[in-house]
Amino acid sequence: MRSTPPMPRARLDSSITDSTTRPSAPHALAGSTAERYRLPLRGRAAEAQVIAQGINAAISGNRAITVFSGDPGIGKTRLLQHAYEKATSLNCHAMIVAPDIDSSMTPLGALVNAATRNEMPLVARSDLEAALRAPTAPHYWATRVIADALEAAASESGAVVIVDDLQWLDAGSLATITALINDLQGVPVYWLMATRTGRYGVAHQRFIAQFVDDSSSYVGVEPLDAEAVWAMTSDALGSAPGPRVQSAVERAEGLPLVVLELLRGLEEDGLLVPVRGGVDLESDALPARFGSSASERLHQLSPEALRFAQIGSLYGREFPIGGVLDALGQTAITAAPAVQELLDLGFIIDSGTSLAFRHDTVQSAAWNSLSPTLRRAMTREIIHKRLAEGEDIAALAALVASVADSADDDSIELLLDAARQLSITDIKGAADLIIEGARLAIGRTIHADHIARLLPVVLSAGRIQEAVAISDALAPVLGPDSRAVVHLAIARQLTESDFDGAIAETTLALATAGISESTKVQILAVRALNYANKADAAGLRDSLQQARAIADVDRDTLALATIDATESVLLFNQDQFRAADRLQRQAIEQITRAGSIAGLWLPEGLWMAFMRNSLGYYAEAIKLIEKGLAEANAANNVIAETYWRMVYTRALYDYGRLEDARTQAETVLELATQLGLGDFTNATAGIVLHRIALHTGDVELRETVLPRVHQLAKGVGLRRTGNWHLALEAFDQGRAGAARDYADTALCSLREPIPSMTTPADFADDLMLSLICRQVDDLAGLDLVVDVAHKRATRNPDNNLVVAVATATQGVRDASAATLLEAAEQLQHVNRPLVMARVLETAGTIDPTAETATTSLDHALRLYDELGAARDATRVLQTLRSRGVSKRLKAADADTDGLSTREHQVAERIAAGLTTQQIAEDLMVSPHTVVTHIRHIYTKWGLNTRRDVADRFRRRSL
Repeated sequence: MRSTPPMPRARLDSSITDSTTRPSAPHALAGSTAERYRLPLRGRAAEAQVIAQGINAAISGNRAITVFSGDPGIGKTRLLQHAYEKATSLNCHAMIVAPDIDSSMTPLGALVNAATRNEMPLVARSDLEAALRAPTAPHYWATRVIADALEAAASESGAVVIVDDLQWLDAGSLATITALINDLQGVPVYWLMATRTGRYGVAHQRFIAQFVDDSSSYVGVEPLDAEAVWAMTSDALGSAPGPRVQSAVERAEGLPLVVLELLRGLEEDGLLVPVRGGVDLESDALPARFGSSASERLHQLSPEALRFAQIGSLYGREFPIGGVLDALGQTAITAAPAVQELLDLGFIIDSGTSLAFRHDTVQSAAWNSLSPTLRRAMTREIIHKRLAEGEDIAALAALVASVADSADDDSIELLLDAARQLSITDIKGAADLIIEGARLAIGRTIHADHIARLLPVVLSAGRIQEAVAISDALAPVLGPDSRAVVHLAIARQLTESDFDGAIAETTLALATAGISESTKVQILAVRALNYANKADAAGLRDSLQQARAIADVDRDTLALATIDATESVLLFNQDQFRAADRLQRQAIEQITRAGSIAGLWLPEGLWMAFMRNSLGYYAEAIKLIEKGLAEANAANNVIAETYWRMVYTRALYDYGRLEDARTQAETVLELATQLGLGDFTNATAGIVLHRIALHTGDVELRETVLPRVHQLAKGVGLRRTGNWHLALEAFDQGRAGAARDYADTALCSLREPIPSMTTPADFADDLMLSLICRQVDDLAGLDLVVDVAHKRATRNPDNNLVVAVATATQGVRDASAATLLEAAEQLQHVNRPLVMARVLETAGTIDPTAETATTSLDHALRLYDELGAARDATRVLQTLRSRGVSKRLKAADADTDGLSTREHQVAERIAAGLTTQQIAEDLMVSPHTVVTHIRHIYTKWGLNTRRDVADRFRRRSL
């Protein structure tokens, strides 16, 4: 009897079987699941429409943002692949960022690779690497390089930035993308990103929070419906699926990746058979691979293929074939069967330049298939091999952390080295590594000094409790100086928030027996600084006396300069202006003699400019600021540049240049956010913005900046500053009682040698404080303000500002218009126009019967109007009208359509086709300042894109 011939078997359409070796866009999403999706897009009409709208927006000159969120296997990467193909077909430049699971500990790795891919580089790798080698803020400079290149690319026909697997990106890359989105507002870029649902770390949560409440930007991707699954199955099979196939794919629950996995398994097991009109199963059996884990499937491989996969997993999801071959001691010819086996079975994908695991679960399975001991040993070998080949240790941080062991001193040192390099771009990730290294190194003296040197990184990441615990653990194994330096590092960090805590740390440091005099001087300098901050004159004098008694001018130059600068601040707050000036100049001379640059000596080097501005010497302050900015720019030190712009913000405001001050303040706060600077910038730039909002009546600006003021008021070191500006706001709104309550911290500390209100001190605040006290009939408060102001003027009779303020406060207390006008006359020699206007306004309102009342108000109105202080001007205008005097405010400058001169210059250059960087170079300002000007133009002209700005400017020119 003849046997029955076997039933013919059906095969999947070749478009899917070939996809594992011939990806459609190797430079785009290689190594991802995109190569498995060589089928038509099914069931995603709504998502495809969102993508089409975003791409069309970029082509037409607009910006758009979409974040797809969904579970693994839901088809997010397929949507991104669709977007990439559509964008490139329309000649849009596309930059694709495709991180893998190891990228979260690789600073800027995926982003750098995306911007410098060989097939279509956005920037030259050498340019980006040069930016990343910058001595300060390399993250910022890399962002600028990418932003300028992306803007140039987008100016041609729009650009699309595609970011897959956001959850795997490192904190530095997420911060860079945030900065790029903000800086390139109005540039025709479509930002298309995908992330898994769930929580993947603080940086990821913070990034997603920007979009999650905007339904137009944040799109949840749901499982496919039955009709879409049927269509997808038909595409894969090349014909209609039979009822058993349909029943089988229902088990995939609408997840496209699982559908394809199931179909591939059916094919591999020979379960698909042709039937009339389609393809079906000969039984209800499911493929052996369905439901089995990647780990179970790996163990079905040949030993050679499994070992190749295991070595590859030590590199990450994407790995170089040469590195694996070298580790195995094989050639491409001898390893070919193992590689082909992995490709044929769909474990890995060939991108054309490297190999990659099909999915991160496969890589994890290969990694976990090694015994822990063997895996650690093999990983260490791979790490040393990659370091020898020139790879950056920070890029291997995740790998190093995975194998660090308390019994392996070399691995601990590698972990600490990785932390040091990682701290440049991801200080929180670096802190995690240091804390882990300290845990592994408990009781081992060989690592103690290394950990001690890295402790400031842990402190800068805000992990103060962990830092203190590490300090305590290190104490028994550190030498005296090293122990003292640990306490000193903690004290420096606490200086920003807890003066008493900082002093306590210096006390512990000084109590350490056997410390060198040089170290002791450094500790005493920080101790003196904190005593000055908390206005403890006795403690400050004692610290200064001890430091000067043991300091060596040649050895301790920098510490002595800090001591001089600290004492200068104290003398200034004690109204000893000449002595303060002399001591600060001495400090700067010491810094210069030591070979350092005064403009880079932060924050002490800023003090002279702050001080001269506070005393009313605007022109001199501006010269100092310009010198500091020039030194910072020459050194490519963006942190120093930001601090000098902060001082510039305050000077511009005091001089009444509200529009320019606002631009600088917004630039400073944007930079401070990117650079991780703290309350120091907020206490100056944020406060200036708040005051500008009060002067101009800009409600939107006020609401934006008010949380910053509340943050200061709730803090410790700058609580008085925050409360004072809440008092000014309450006074502006007519809430006299609340204003007096907020001003209580100022009144209580008015006689102390500290800034009681604005910091650094603005002596004109005394005028506002006297008005608040007068409003609630606080006579004792008025007397106190007048007494303090007059004593200051008596000590410094040659300073027109403090003399005028003293006269003005007396005029408020005595309700004397004549005295206030005398103060106005004294202010003629000071560049403080807003103060002059307030004095004149007060002279005109405090005694309505005075003959000069109307003239004073009219003069105040003109000043406010010229300065752009619209709310102040309106207040005076209403007062005049209530007295029967008719006045009008001047119209906006019609020649520039409401733009300032600088904004007009920026608009002109946008119309000429210049990029942000080109405009910055042409106008000799920072790129961030240009971005701020552009935002103001958008607001004033009611536009959203640079193309719209260019069109309007050209029409206006015609």
